[in-house]
Amino acid sequence: MKLVKDVPGIDRRSLAGVALITWVAASPWLWGFADSRAAVANHVFLVLSFGPLVLLIVPLRAAALVTIAGGFWLVLSPWTLGYATDHLAWLNELASGLLLVVLALGASGLRQAGGARRMRLPRSLTAAGTTGTEPIRDQPQA
Repeated sequence: MKLVKDVPGIDRRSLAGVALITWVAASPWLWGFADSRAAVANHVFLVLSFGPLVLLIVPLRAAALVTIAGGFWLVLSPWTLGYATDHLAWLNELASGLLLVVLALGASGLRQAGGARRMRLPRSLTAAGTTGTEPIRDQPQA
């Protein structure tokens, strides 16, 4: 199995977030609940307001925290807006919302012990045999 190489400057969590927001944008039409105006308005609102934030969840912790709130809204919105009678709609919202919450929690660093965030260094900057998450220490010149 061939492994995908890390591309400098692109974090997979941001790419996963873009894919998830794209799914949220298309899901009323893919799952057939586009006849509900509340559902379509909710999805348009969510994509336009949280779509740009998803791109910032990795470098900006506040964006990740706001995105967590958006994920919880997506989970609760079928019952709040009254389109929970369509089972495909609320199942889709539940799955998409929970995935958004888990993705944003992982990017915010709240899932780690103590809430401390670790920054990964690019492979070009890490020494052989390290993971890139160790603290940087000054090393004497040879």
